[in-house]
Amino acid sequence: MMFLSLFPGISLALLSTPLHAFAPQSNARVHAHAIKHNMVSSAREAIDWLKKEELDSLLPKEDSLTILNELLSDGELIDDSERLIIKNWDKLEHKLMEEKRSVAEIIGKETTDRVLKSVENVDGYDPQAVRAFLGSEAVNKLLAQVLYDGIYNFFQTIDVFGNIIGNLPIIGPMRNRIRDDAKKNLDRTVGPLIKTFLTSYTKTAVLEASNFVLSPANRNIFGSANANLVSNVLERPVNTLIPSSELTAKLRDDTFEYLRSVDSKDLEEYVTFCYDIVGDKSLDDALDVNRIIDASPTLQKVINKVWSGAINGDSDQ
Repeated sequence: MMFLSLFPGISLALLSTPLHAFAPQSNARVHAHAIKHNMVSSAREAIDWLKKEELDSLLPKEDSLTILNELLSDGELIDDSERLIIKNWDKLEHKLMEEKRSVAEIIGKETTDRVLKSVENVDGYDPQAVRAFLGSEAVNKLLAQVLYDGIYNFFQTIDVFGNIIGNLPIIGPMRNRIRDDAKKNLDRTVGPLIKTFLTSYTKTAVLEASNFVLSPANRNIFGSANANLVSNVLERPVNTLIPSSELTAKLRDDTFEYLRSVDSKDLEEYVTFCYDIVGDKSLDDALDVNRIIDASPTLQKVINKVWSGAINGDSDQ
């Protein structure tokens, strides 16, 4: 008591100091551990809540539409986003152009073999898609041109006597010139009529081709063809698979032009379509979240780190 009376300033400071400040350092560590444990528990509790909530509960469809309309009505935001995408795409494109390895080398031989085997074992094609593709105007014109050229080349091949004359000096060039002129006149006069007939004929050929493609007996043939196609892509260097700058620029311009002019009614239809499918679904319907986290201590550690950093506002946590 005498000490306190002689040093009133010190005594006041001592009396105003919280009792836990005098606790041993080990208690401070226990307190920090308890805080950390609470943060971990809070992270898991947040995940447990989030994974059980349906999409329509987390983000109602009306709110989604409102958010999208607000974002799409901000012209400056779209312009800034486009500039940012251009900047980042240029960096990504430059990096990809330096990659000389093939896709197969990157993913490994075992994965490549599995992919090719899966492609080869695809069980047939969609009949409507096949008929729509083969029945398109472009394919009809292609088949008609192939038939037209094939007929001409066939007659050229069986013209043995004419071919012999065509290889003779003096007479040969004259004969070939007459043949070429006759071909040009044929193309100009009756060529269109023949091609029109062949185009109508190819409709029948397309039906037969569709049946051939869709036939179960030919699945192995087309399965091998599919595997060869995919193999060709996987074996090419990555930098040869990058689309041209002109193509990417056009796709980007078309995309942002669409965003600037999208109709609100169309947007509502898109959102409604999505919510009709997944609106009443939760994350738990797609994944066993707890099982995944429990199976990976490292994943749990990363989640705790991210959660702690978000709570404390410190990226080093």
